[in-house]
Amino acid sequence: MSQPSQFVDQEKVVRLWLHESERIYGDRLVNDAHNNQYKNIAFDAVKKSFAKYNMQKYFGGSKPEPLIFINFTMGFANDRFYDCSPVLEAEKHVSDALIEYNDNFIEMNLVLFEDAIKHVCRITRITSQPGGHALLVGVGGSGKQSLTKLSAFINNLTTFSITVSASYSTNDLKNDL
Repeated sequence: MSQPSQFVDQEKVVRLWLHESERIYGDRLVNDAHNNQYKNIAFDAVKKSFAKYNMQKYFGGSKPEPLIFINFTMGFANDRFYDCSPVLEAEKHVSDALIEYNDNFIEMNLVLFEDAIKHVCRITRITSQPGGHALLVGVGGSGKQSLTKLSAFINNLTTFSITVSASYSTNDLKNDL
């Protein structure tokens, strides 16, 4: 998704590599122990291979700085290119998209805290890929559907929900698909 013309700075390329490795590997982990193990391995790799760049801020301390790349750095309705975004800037773009969504569809009363912003950015990244798909797992009512609808809106996609009933069959699934 990145364009070589946007990545001439070597440190930015390292941040992109770090972000993408977290999306590919880290997002698939399901417990804290495995996430911590992944972060330790990634940090060791960064220290060993890219020691001249300060990547400690993405790992260290009680609250590491989020490393977010999005394809709507100019706003969700403007030109698209994949680039690093400070969390406050991403929050502004996602908030703007939510306002626009609420103006056009049934209102979603979402609280866009930092983790919600990061989830929207992840889902948007996934759904902007050809054939992109994800399995979102979590407690009911945690906002998975709402964040997915907002992410689809940001990517100019439409959503479709399957309604399962007692008489729902394999043929119904095939028709829905």
